[in-house]
Formats: sequence, structure tokens, C-alpha cells
Amino acid sequence: MHLVTTRGCFLAVLATACWPSLTPPALADDAAIATGRSVVHRSLDAIDLVTINKDLKVAVPTVDVAIYLGETDSKPHGYVASPDELVDSFKRAKAIFATAGVQLKLLWVKRAVVPASWLAVQANDVTGFPAPPEINTYVGYRSAGWRLTKEANRAFCGIIERHAENHRTIYLLYLKQVRMAYYDRTMKDRPQIKSIPTGGLSLPAYLFETRIPRRIRGVITICRQRGKGGRTIAHELGHKLINVSHEHRKIGPQFEVRGEGGLMIYGRGTEIPSGKAGRWHRERLHLSPFVYRTKKDGSRRWNADYREGGHYYDPLYGDKVVRFGVMTPPKRPKQDRRSNK
Repeated sequence: MHLVTTRGCFLAVLATACWPSLTPPALADDAAIATGRSVVHRSLDAIDLVTINKDLKVAVPTVDVAIYLGETDSKPHGYVASPDELVDSFKRAKAIFATAGVQLKLLWVKRAVVPASWLAVQANDVTGFPAPPEINTYVGYRSAGWRLTKEANRAFCGIIERHAENHRTIYLLYLKQVRMAYYDRTMKDRPQIKSIPTGGLSLPAYLFETRIPRRIRGVITICRQRGKGGRTIAHELGHKLINVSHEHRKIGPQFEVRGEGGLMIYGRGTEIPSGKAGRWHRERLHLSPFVYRTKKDGSRRWNADYREGGHYYDPLYGDKVVRFGVMTPPKRPKQDRRSNK
């Protein structure tokens, strides 16, 4: 996830507690949607799906990806005027995952005309309290019990159309601003709840488990249009498909960490390593419930689904997990720098 952060800030693991919701009251245009006004979907005909998908092969692990460009009647999304930039970003993400033996299939790119308030949402309510850095991060994530806000749930469910494979499909929702709530521990022993804008938010199973409606569990929000978008898409897909936090080889999982080489840390790396030394990233990717293989007759054979909602130690992954205690200390991000999650 792309975050705006503060020097010296450690985004602490959260554990269960009750805090006020950050969800604002519904606006008038939201009420109109709720009483029957539909979201308007329009295909972006400038995107040639046949050409993008022409390299797909039978029997190769595949992930379906659908894209929605959020916009209003008065202001079309920027990619409407520059679709080649979106295509290039998606192709870059395809190439990154191809090196790990997984192909991405683009189902569609649609413009979604929505209320303006849906383009800027608070993603999660703050739950929990700060836990010490030495705690097993994934155990802390389970305790946190993160949930979508009502406004995020309303927007995501309103934009994503219903179909039989909703729960197996990845949805990239291009919105204007999506904020994430967290604990800022810049001041020792005085953590504060903050909400910051994100460039990309994967809403992964290791954080949310079954607390996202099943039919939209594949949602990923993207709020950046310029720059190296392909790496951004691939990084967010990594959170969703590999189902890990920011980690790489000897670098333990945490909210923010920079380094060289790995797709799942802040930087320029694209590696999806394998084996115990690679924290089983490639193996976990190939076990993802979003992955299927097409048979010669055109039918699909899907991977098994999560058994316990998709937490990091879900039995689906067997021994493809890392048992750990103290985490490797993170490198501090630069002040006000946007980076990946």
C-alpha cells in the first residue's frame, strides 16, 4: 500500500479494543444510490482485451483481473484520455507475475459513474490498541479484527457488479482517495490514531479475513495514475495473492520497510522468491484461492479456498509459513514519502 508517513513512525500491530468509527455520515448522493439510482458502467472500448490476453496459455495458473475507473458525470477518469498508460501498467504487472509462473487475464476495463463521495473514502475503522514491536506481526493482525467502514463497503459493493465468480476475481478500483487508519507511534508511549491517504490498498485476507463481504473480497483500490503503475499493481496483487505483509527473505513482516530486490517491500524490486529462504512467497502465490487452471475443454479447475478465512497461518498454506518471534528492525521511511503496500 502506498502511504504518506512521518519520520520515526512505527505503524504498530493492532490488537482488539473498541474505538470510535471514522466513518462519516452518509451524504445526499449516497442516499440517492441507496434508494434506487444505479451506478452507470461503460466499457472503455479503447482497451483491446484480445491483444492484452493473446499470450494466455492453457493449464498455466491464471488470475482474473477486472478494472473499474471511478468517475463522475462531470469528470471522466484520466485514463479515458490516456488508455495506453493503463495498458502499459497492466502489462508490466503481467510480466512480473509471469516470472513466478502465474498469468494475469484482464476481464474488462469499465468506467463507473458514481457519486463524488464514493471516490474518496475511509477504508477501515480503527480497532485495537498498539502492541510492542516484538510481537509476531501476523498474530497481531488476527487480534486486530480490521473491518471496512460502512462508506467503503457501500462504494465497493455498488461499483463491483454481481457475477458467479465474484469471490474468485481481483478487482482494481481506481478511485480519487482512499484513506487507511492506523496507530502513529512517533511519540513513545503516546500512540495516536491517524488516517492517511494511500496510493494503493490491497485489503488482504491476512488483515480482514471474512470481515469483507465474500463477493468483494478481491477488491484492491488504486489512487495513483502516474509513475511506475505496473509495479504498484503487482505489489498490491502480491498482498492479495501471496497474502503476506511487507517482508522479503530475512526481513520480517511489518507495515513499512524499504529494501532491495523484493516485490513485497518498498523499493523497485520485483522478485517473488521461493523456498524457506524466500519466505515461501512463490509457493503461497500458487496456492491462492484466486488462481485457476483452464482445461483443454475450456472449463476451470480452481485452487482450494481458505479454510479459516485467509489469515497468514490458514491451514490452506500447510507448512508454507514462517514461524518467528522478534522481527528484523525496519529501515525508517523518509519524511512525507509515498511508498508501496
